[in-house]
Amino acid sequence: MRIALLILAAGSLWAQVAHYSVVLRPDFEKKVLRGIEDVELRDPARASLAGGKNLTITRKPAEGRFEYEAKPGQGFRWLDDGTIITMFDCGAWMVCDASPGYRATLRLEIVVPAAASGMRAIGPGRLTKQYRDSEGEHFVYEVRKAAQSFLFSFAVAKVERSVSGNFEILSVRPPSGEAMAKSAKAYRFFRQKAGIDLPDPHYAQAFLSMRGIGQEAAGMALMSQTYLENLETRDSVELMAHELAHQWWAVLVGIRSWSDFWLNEGITEFMTAAFVEHHQGRAAYDAKIRTLESEMANLRAEGKDRPLHWEKWTDAVGALGPVPYRKGALFLHRLRGEMGEERFWRGIALYTRRHAGKLVDSRDFRVAMEETAGRSLGVLFEEVVYR
Repeated sequence: MRIALLILAAGSLWAQVAHYSVVLRPDFEKKVLRGIEDVELRDPARASLAGGKNLTITRKPAEGRFEYEAKPGQGFRWLDDGTIITMFDCGAWMVCDASPGYRATLRLEIVVPAAASGMRAIGPGRLTKQYRDSEGEHFVYEVRKAAQSFLFSFAVAKVERSVSGNFEILSVRPPSGEAMAKSAKAYRFFRQKAGIDLPDPHYAQAFLSMRGIGQEAAGMALMSQTYLENLETRDSVELMAHELAHQWWAVLVGIRSWSDFWLNEGITEFMTAAFVEHHQGRAAYDAKIRTLESEMANLRAEGKDRPLHWEKWTDAVGALGPVPYRKGALFLHRLRGEMGEERFWRGIALYTRRHAGKLVDSRDFRVAMEETAGRSLGVLFEEVVYR
């Protein structure tokens, strides 16, 4: 992942950004994004730019303002049908600090030119304003509850918008009631197991023309249009549930560093299996666990196993991979068996409520689970998490 980073002038410390305000103007003919960005720092020190292979500063920064152009590359795709998709790398399309150790708010305004008829922007947080002028259609999205900037993603696509209560689906064709109903059922399940509702229960799911995409963001998720059909007709709920679960275990409770990425992906993968059990029965859950065990056995045979807490990752590209997902989910499955149903789920709820809006590491998770277990879990954590 190549990231445009803000670095304090006093040294190589991360700049503590409080708020980003970004205006993006896609040029559909040249396939570039033109951006104007204002950055508010918690520290008054001056900031300078470093990195960003496909992001070029077109005007020298002054007083926290950047003007730039971004071309497609890692983390930013421009499809043949005109669809724009960004994924897990804010540095591909804005000036940002994508390290997980802090949170910031965002105002993102995307101006879709009039020539791109029928295209609409889909952004993180909430759509707070939409209007048309001589430039085109303006879509203003705001993340008002501070989030880690790697959870900022957006898309521009020709989609229809369907709304039911707090749920929103944007898709090439209108969804059936099945998609909304299953999403609402998963939301209720995760809210009950987390022991806490989201600060903003609004949630958007965008189903786009790109195949194989599944990406969480603050208040929304990007997925493939083909998956929507599977969700509706084949009861394939796993991807929907996985991305929705991230609203608690990634957005609400965030990791302090990439070393504990399993607290995002392992917990979410397990919670997906737990929802499958709730929705389809215990046999479906057991089948999911057997698949995870088989995949983990293959990783061990290939010499790719590692502790869940791994301090050698420096960015999300390193942290991403099958081990945090598979091994993390299997660790929670094992905890569930050793602690028992009641104590295990009380531990999940305690961990989630206690750290809502905060950043965590593996020690925080262990403390919560030990409190409800009523005993030390040190041997198990040492075996799986730390070595």
